[in-house]
Amino acid sequence: MSTEALGASLLPSLILVGMLGFRHGFDADHIAVIDGMTRARQLHHSYWTSRLVGAQFAVGHSVTILVASMLLYGQSVALPDWLDGLGVAISTCFLLIIAASNFGHALRSGGDAPRPVGPVAAALFRLTGRQLHPSLVGVAFAMSFDALAQAAFFASRGSEFSGFSTVVLLAGVFGLGMTVADAANGALLNWFVGRSDRLAQQASRFSSGFIALIALLAAGAGIVREFGAGFARTWESMGMWVGVGLVGLTSFVYVARISLQKARLQRTMGEFHG
Repeated sequence: MSTEALGASLLPSLILVGMLGFRHGFDADHIAVIDGMTRARQLHHSYWTSRLVGAQFAVGHSVTILVASMLLYGQSVALPDWLDGLGVAISTCFLLIIAASNFGHALRSGGDAPRPVGPVAAALFRLTGRQLHPSLVGVAFAMSFDALAQAAFFASRGSEFSGFSTVVLLAGVFGLGMTVADAANGALLNWFVGRSDRLAQQASRFSSGFIALIALLAAGAGIVREFGAGFARTWESMGMWVGVGLVGLTSFVYVARISLQKARLQRTMGEFHG
């Protein structure tokens, strides 16, 4: 096959893979964990790094898929079925931790005073710093049947084109599409929540409660998907729209919240000057 023909046949695959990566970035568990970790960074006053949570998560996730694709190149390996359950367990655990942490802040009325941490959290803090780095969470989320099946697909497609370099290119384009989606979601959530918090102090607890609810719903959907075949098929066919819907719902809630807070602030200022 000539270089021109190879390039012509590879380009549609790259476009499709980029779109698949972008769609993967809108998976509900991605949206929920990025929103939850963004909120956690804000609560620890890491305002700059909170903007980067989505990008950092996607980079960790993408690099894992890239490495797996390279390792699987030229191999005929059947992925074990238990990987599917492992992926659900990992995502559910992280989402439940995020939900519990944010609900704790939402229900706490003692201001911003730090709470004591348990032995497990203390050990994690010693290993990873005060906040678990989003890229490590992205790596953990890639330990699933779906993610490694994508890596196996890229590895198999590489043999149909020019070889190893194509595997790297396909996995890289997939990761780029996912990074665009996840980074945009993280930055958008950071802007909405930060602006809402600045307008009213009590909005901080509302933000945490709302993010916790999203994480809890995503965890519940993941569990039902694992045990309900009909729900799993519906979820697969509507997966991206569920994620887009979560982003849209979050945006709507915060736009309404910010508008309400502005109206209250203006009314209070009018009464004060009056």
